[in-house]
Amino acid sequence: MSVFVSISPHTSLPLPEADDITNSRCKSSQSDHSRTAELTPPNSSATLSPLSAALPSHSNLHSFLLLSAAKMAEAFVGTWNLKNSEKFDDYMKELGVPFATRTVGNMTKPTTIISVEGDTVTVKTQSTIKNTEVNFKLEQEFDETTADGRSVKSLVRIEDGKLVHVQKWDGKETSLVREVKGNALTLTLSMGDVVSTRLYEKAE
Repeated sequence: MSVFVSISPHTSLPLPEADDITNSRCKSSQSDHSRTAELTPPNSSATLSPLSAALPSHSNLHSFLLLSAAKMAEAFVGTWNLKNSEKFDDYMKELGVPFATRTVGNMTKPTTIISVEGDTVTVKTQSTIKNTEVNFKLEQEFDETTADGRSVKSLVRIEDGKLVHVQKWDGKETSLVREVKGNALTLTLSMGDVVSTRLYEKAE
């Protein structure tokens, strides 16, 4: 049964019945739900899961990066014997190494042993005069006592396939850059304008 409302003495309009209003609202709600379903990708969480699985979690990201960097350092692993040295005395003088220590340093032909275990790199230097050992993680600053007795802050990273070791102390800075080509390792020592190169050969 329709209900009429009068808006003028001569005009009346029919109003929808209660059942018609209820049915209309239900259809509108169903339509809105359908549009929402169309805009929402089905199983959206599953869509992102392959990407999430491919990346390490935030808590493990740092360890993941350290292990990746250490993997690149494996190119330097081995036992390396010094064969040739140029301007090493000039370099030691620039560092402030005393004459007596420089004399001994120029006479020795050290062996360098590089190893990698997990995310830790170890560099051992052995000679008839003195043995040293330093352990570090790439991209992490660490304290180091050098063969000539300096207490330095060191940082080692891989740059363009080279192992770059930077030492800082008392406002000074020096770099030790190792590069491997075949069975040869070249160590380039730089401080200021002084550059020394030392050539090592890999032991069989």
